[in-house]
Amino acid sequence: MKFHKLALNKIFTLLFLLVLFPVNVSAIVEPTDKFYVNDYADILTDEVESYIFDNSVKLYNETSAQIVVVTVKDLEGKDIESYATELFRHFGIGDKEKNNGLLLLLALDERKSRVEVGYGLEGILPDGKTGRMQDEYMIPYYKDNNFSEGMLNGYKAFFEVVASEEGYTGEISKANKADGEIELPEYVLTLLGSKLLATVVLLAIGFSSKKTRVIAFCILESITIALFFIVAKYDVGAAVSFAFIGTIFNLAILGDPSSRSYGGRGGYSSGHSYHSSGSSFHGGGGSSGGGGSSRSF
Repeated sequence: MKFHKLALNKIFTLLFLLVLFPVNVSAIVEPTDKFYVNDYADILTDEVESYIFDNSVKLYNETSAQIVVVTVKDLEGKDIESYATELFRHFGIGDKEKNNGLLLLLALDERKSRVEVGYGLEGILPDGKTGRMQDEYMIPYYKDNNFSEGMLNGYKAFFEVVASEEGYTGEISKANKADGEIELPEYVLTLLGSKLLATVVLLAIGFSSKKTRVIAFCILESITIALFFIVAKYDVGAAVSFAFIGTIFNLAILGDPSSRSYGGRGGYSSGHSYHSSGSSFHGGGGSSGGGGSSRSF
């Protein structure tokens, strides 16, 4: 009898504590009965939901690849990378062996977008590419609060890449690049300012020897290369153009560092070239490889 009373007391105590301090066992959402489209933020139109569901079913039936869309009101205090990784594994997106799953996640309150990629698709969808695709096809719509069209347009863009890789023979709708400028990180401007300042200082100091000219050239080239890799995450074409112009600028300011003529500003010397090195639906059991990219809007 005493044992039962003690047990009941403990149960009531635990219940009381749970009421005072509720525990969120799992912050992530559960897959809906449609699995491929989970609009918990209630921002997608019925037409968009139907389009995503129908095409994802066709893609899976023919190739085993799975593209899943999830929208949530908030991330329950998690960062979007952790939330997306946990969600990907919990849903089991993609084939268990091929790991060819893709998750498109939008968090409304945090105004963040994330694309999570399974190991099997990382070759065709590296982090830089998924970031650029969000910038080109989704983020401009999201910034205007046009979430449904942005998700649809982004879905079409990613569907095209995955379907082509997986040998899908069905109809593929083309996505449209959204109008809007790509926003580069603020530190790009900091690096550009640093390069300008370094150029002014180096010109003021002057070059009395080949050694100082080589050091100065290496400093400016290092900044140029750093900027190349940063910009390449957003636009490869712009990065290549920028690197070429940056190197020509360095040569114009410093001259060929291997030249035998020193002092003051040198000109470009021929004979040398500079190159960069070069019903009911469920997941297939896939697990995220941790690849992907996030964007704020």
